[in-house]
Amino acid sequence: MDLRSFDLNLLVVLHTLITEQSVSNTAKKLNLSQPATSAALKRLRSALGDPILVRDGLYMVLTPRAEQLIAPLEAILGEIERTLATPTPFDPATVDRTLRIATNDYGAFILMPLLMNRLQAIAPKINLEVWDIGRDAVSVLNEGKIDLAIADGWTLKQCQCLENLFSETFTCLVRQDHPRIQGELTLDRYLAEEHILVSARGQVLGHVDAVLARQGWTRQVRFTLPHVLAVPAAVAATDGIVTIASRIAKQLAASYKLQTLSPPIEVDNFQVAMAWRSALTSDLAIQWLQHELVALCKGI
Repeated sequence: MDLRSFDLNLLVVLHTLITEQSVSNTAKKLNLSQPATSAALKRLRSALGDPILVRDGLYMVLTPRAEQLIAPLEAILGEIERTLATPTPFDPATVDRTLRIATNDYGAFILMPLLMNRLQAIAPKINLEVWDIGRDAVSVLNEGKIDLAIADGWTLKQCQCLENLFSETFTCLVRQDHPRIQGELTLDRYLAEEHILVSARGQVLGHVDAVLARQGWTRQVRFTLPHVLAVPAAVAATDGIVTIASRIAKQLAASYKLQTLSPPIEVDNFQVAMAWRSALTSDLAIQWLQHELVALCKGI
């Protein structure tokens, strides 16, 4: 049978005819006229090549073909009803699922502890897997390996579904007993000192270097580190300056007794953003996760 030429509305009529085994009862149950129901039965007989209902004395009985259709029809119509039914409200307290987020050092350090605390409080059955965002976040996201990506807006700029969470600035860190820097950082001192750069890919030129280059200045990057967590030990053990995201700098300074200083240059803010696949737009769990992150970020 070619479904393109078959009226799928007839499936409901067929199921009711098989259940009621009566044209008049079917008409009443479906709120149809008896002539319309008889016409529908005629069309079904033509499409299936079977009479479906035949008279046996005073009653109508099902043909063997009609009896074979009972279970498949119930399964098909049941699945259609479940598919088209209004989804039940998402309840994080009862959902048992693993959510996967790809992020960088910043997201893992600043956002993930807050999200983990939130999940522990209201979603005891939701597990969280945090992946390194890697070099090609867009491909990993589009391939469906992760549910959400969190990074700076520049990293996620190729993503179709993108939302900025908040803006971030830059702060400098040095050790508290730095011999030449105490409480103020001038441009001359900034350029004269050695610098520490955080770069997951080992690059020795960062965002700050681009800003300096536009003014015709350069700095000496003496050490390059792959992770933010390596920063406090390196700063505490050297005279190096590191220029990193302000929220990370403030936490590191408080935990490791480092100085925080304003950069003596104007460094543009950057956006922390989240991205997701368009195919997940209607996923209630992903919608809930996005809303939770937006709410958490408002409090940062």
